[in-house]
Amino acid sequence: MDKVVIDGRMGEGGGQILRSSLTLAMLYGKEIEINHIRGKRPKPGLMRQHLTCVKAAQTICNAKVDGAELGSSRLTFKPGPIKGGNYKFDVGSAGSTTLVFQTILLPLLQAEGVSTVEFGGGTHNPFAPPLTEIERSFLPLLRDMGARIEIEAERWGFMPAGGGKWRIRIQPAALRPIERVKRGELNHSRLTAYCYNIPGKVGEREVQAYLSLREHPVHESRQRKPEAGCAGNLLAVDLQFDDHRICISELGQVRRRAELVSKLLSQKVKSYLDSKAVLDEHLTDQMMLPMLIAGGGRFSIAEWSLHAETNAEVIELFTSRKIECDGAIMWME
Repeated sequence: MDKVVIDGRMGEGGGQILRSSLTLAMLYGKEIEINHIRGKRPKPGLMRQHLTCVKAAQTICNAKVDGAELGSSRLTFKPGPIKGGNYKFDVGSAGSTTLVFQTILLPLLQAEGVSTVEFGGGTHNPFAPPLTEIERSFLPLLRDMGARIEIEAERWGFMPAGGGKWRIRIQPAALRPIERVKRGELNHSRLTAYCYNIPGKVGEREVQAYLSLREHPVHESRQRKPEAGCAGNLLAVDLQFDDHRICISELGQVRRRAELVSKLLSQKVKSYLDSKAVLDEHLTDQMMLPMLIAGGGRFSIAEWSLHAETNAEVIELFTSRKIECDGAIMWME
């Protein structure tokens, strides 16, 4: 088995290097050694959510692992065959379950049998893609590529307590390349304020403040109270175009005024609409590994960030295949 040695300080030096390396190790059957894990973060090493990613990857392929401990800066991971089945992974905090999901998703799509996975922990926190965006932005693109994935969110988990619970059902499928360079005209825009156990009229203030900014047409606005493991707030905009849809969101936080949450989200949405791109900064990162597994693809992007550049470097390190970018289009032949 080939062994790939990765320096966790490369590029942006964060947790994505670990997660992408675990995914690629399982998909290509390569042993990995990662040194200086999260080496450019204020608190380097494996934190709880990163350790859960390692444990989840280990479980689905019966990997031999050394260094899987909180705070560890070095890890070796030798994968075995990927096994579909019924799994349950709990971060045990408000740490992101969506990052655990992304680590094991593509390997389970290549497994022999159907998999059902239950996740416990954080679903909406500032340092990871929120479950709402995974469900409404990322998964529709994967389904267009041929993935057969069903999701059920029982309970959201906000910081600091977490307590979220959700499930995914994954049927093995081969991904096919897709091209998304034009999104078409904007047909519908929906603004939603999600509040759970938040005092005052936070959701109402967020909606009114957002509408008063008049940065783009809003065809529908509403407030919703999701089931959640602790108090929390999310403001989200769903954009439906002729050929694409995306959800962009902003988390409410303690001592952050509702009006500021609305302003920050409005700036995100305006930036995306002005870009004319299909993929925003976060989706650009998220679609790289599916594009690799599909054997190609072509997408217009809003930004080629250091995060994206680092992810592309990790992919090339494992496969010698290069994701190309000219600033406006990302592709792989």
